[in-house]
Amino acid sequence: MKKLIIILLAAWVVNVNANAQDIPQSQVPSVVLNSFQVKFPNATDIDWELKGDQYKVDFEIGTRDHDIWIDKSGNIKKHKEDIAKKELPQEIVKKIEKDFGSYKIDDTDKIEVDGKVVYQVELDGAADDRKVTFTAGGEVQENVADR
Repeated sequence: MKKLIIILLAAWVVNVNANAQDIPQSQVPSVVLNSFQVKFPNATDIDWELKGDQYKVDFEIGTRDHDIWIDKSGNIKKHKEDIAKKELPQEIVKKIEKDFGSYKIDDTDKIEVDGKVVYQVELDGAADDRKVTFTAGGEVQENVADR
């Protein structure tokens, strides 16, 4: 049994490393790097990963965390930005108060994918925590238990 656990753990580690690999900026293709630097010239604390066929870059602008996914052609596919609770659209705040009144807002992100913006809100509750994705108009797109 101990051997099986070790084998499974080793397989998991290999799988995690195969799916996402930290890489130095020097290994990022110039078209990808240029796309990032043009769009975010003030970025600091930059970390690159290769995830499948996309490059993910974690960085900060001021005190704000950002994650960007860029394809090999230099196209930004996804942008996730930490935002303050007060920056949530009022429709979302009203929806949370109405439908999630017993929960407390923990973390808020603005996510843009293919030109569409959604907001992901982590809610802490007494019984469970939730990760809820909203449209800008306050409609719930996804509501899952956050582990």
